[in-house]
Amino acid sequence: MNKALLILINLIATFNMVDLKASEQVLAKISNDENKEIYLFVADVNESTDEISLFYKDDFLEGKKTERESLDSKELGHSNGLVLEERSGHIVISLKSHNFDKSRGGIIEVDTLYNGINGERKRYQLHLAKDSTGWKLFNDQHPISKLHIEVNKKAFLGSVGVKNIRME
Repeated sequence: MNKALLILINLIATFNMVDLKASEQVLAKISNDENKEIYLFVADVNESTDEISLFYKDDFLEGKKTERESLDSKELGHSNGLVLEERSGHIVISLKSHNFDKSRGGIIEVDTLYNGINGERKRYQLHLAKDSTGWKLFNDQHPISKLHIEVNKKAFLGSVGVKNIRME
């Protein structure tokens, strides 16, 4: 009787572990023209359901990973969004979505602080979706994997925000 119970528990544990398998898919490499920092925006995907479970922001400096931050996909629907960069109490870059679905993706708004002096913001629209090879970001139906942030600089003040984002 005890042996049968152990076998049953083992089987249940095995089936549950299959559901927990995940793979990481890099959605974008993010660089900027201010410093040599590079970020990878990564989706953690459940292999059995093909759903996004969460995101990561991996920070690299001179080719070495310096930090990994877990980002909850639920934050996409909140007013501040999923914050990628914050400086001096200002949200510089965040991702927002009103229709994100873990299994289908959705429209992602990249909300940037254009000018920290007056609070002006600028927005870009991307689509997160699956294709035959996995999850991807799209800009006007073209897949992109690189985002380069052009910093908005003002004389005597330095960096005040994000001037533009080039997408490749």
